[in-house]
Amino acid sequence: MKERRIKCIGAFLLLASFILRLIAAEENGGALTNRHSLWKVEGKNNVVYLLGSIHLLKPENFPLPAALETAFSKSQVAVFETDVEKLADPQLQVTLMSKAQLPAGQTLKQHLSAETYAAFTNQATESGLPVEMLESMKPPMAAMMLSMVAVAKLGADPAKGLDKYFADKAHEEGKQLIGLETADFQIDMITSFPEDEDDLVMKSSLKEIETMKQSYGDIVTAWQTGNGAAIEKLLNDSLRDTPAIFKRMVTDRNRNWMPRIEELLHGDKNAIVIVGVAHLVGKDGVVELLRKKGLKVTQL
Repeated sequence: MKERRIKCIGAFLLLASFILRLIAAEENGGALTNRHSLWKVEGKNNVVYLLGSIHLLKPENFPLPAALETAFSKSQVAVFETDVEKLADPQLQVTLMSKAQLPAGQTLKQHLSAETYAAFTNQATESGLPVEMLESMKPPMAAMMLSMVAVAKLGADPAKGLDKYFADKAHEEGKQLIGLETADFQIDMITSFPEDEDDLVMKSSLKEIETMKQSYGDIVTAWQTGNGAAIEKLLNDSLRDTPAIFKRMVTDRNRNWMPRIEELLHGDKNAIVIVGVAHLVGKDGVVELLRKKGLKVTQL
């Protein structure tokens, strides 16, 4: 059980956005389409590609479309949401487990309404996770654990995620790797929600698990065809019902990434920025933020 817990936690650190918003996989392999969740931003002396990431995939999702591979091969710099090189540091797991725990003497049940706690225990039972294992965790982390197990039940594999695939390839090819955020920042982001949002986070997460089950195929199709409007509707619309969470997990991060992306555009090396696809679409997405700055952004 300890090994299973660690695997789930490690997978979280590759998630860029919240819970299940960035998950997609496809039963029949990658279909050929004219558009992808891939954009090209033209700098003065270089090109920066924006690739909408699907963090968990199935083996049958490979090989990836040629357009994605070509953009990666043309880039000398690979940029990810977090410092992927630090993810292998055992101390990081220790830090996460420490910060994910509730203060001594407190239980998850004390932080949730009776209705939400009942829904949580039902989902834990369905997932096969002992409630006792999660009882000492802060609600956002317990919700993340439930979500990761739900994803695994669909057959998705953290070892087959888009981020891991390209991070490994970047290492092999000697590309420069950059993280938009530190791993410590991501840990703090998920473990430092205000207590008055605990119930809201858990309810939102449980809702997303059910939505994912129902809209699985639609999410896949939207990602594969680069349908930004559909991605926005499926992945972001419901989160907008909880503005504080949406701000923390999506829009604030999008804006924080802008100076780093603009810095890349002022350089002389091609780069590919690989972030959760939900961060790229919509009026608050990175693509529109760049266009508002007068930059030419073209979907490929």
